[in-house]
Amino acid sequence: MLDRIIAKILSVFPAPIRDLYYKHESVMLYLIVGAMTTAVSVIAQYIPAFFGLPTEINTTISWICAATFAFFTNKAWVFKNDEKSKSAWIKQAASFYGARLFTFVWEFAFMVITVRIIKQNEYIMKLIAQVFVLVVNYLFSKFVIFRKKSSEKEKDTDV
Repeated sequence: MLDRIIAKILSVFPAPIRDLYYKHESVMLYLIVGAMTTAVSVIAQYIPAFFGLPTEINTTISWICAATFAFFTNKAWVFKNDEKSKSAWIKQAASFYGARLFTFVWEFAFMVITVRIIKQNEYIMKLIAQVFVLVVNYLFSKFVIFRKKSSEKEKDTDV
């Protein structure tokens, strides 16, 4: 579905831009899905904040929603990982949530320090934190969680 939407959008651009997109497709898709994940994260942060919940709870709710959304979209759209075996799927999910837990702990600490201690704006600090989270999560996903096996890499380069 996302591939068709992107292809339709790219069709209006000149060939060099389309070529650039396809040359760096996983990064471009990750940025698109990352933007959607950031939107999920920010919305999930702000809704509880609107009701007066503390930053710590808002950040936790936000992380759960964003990590779950990101796992499924990254697996299917960004890294096109169609691993079907239950054990591999569980291993990927555990690795994904483990990596995301690392960035959550960092984000949680960042939010507490900047919002509670330094008294900065929660919304601005959330957006700043998301930049770091986006980059680190991409690196974990690409090189650890959804990395292609050497036989899959060879198949991709034979095309």
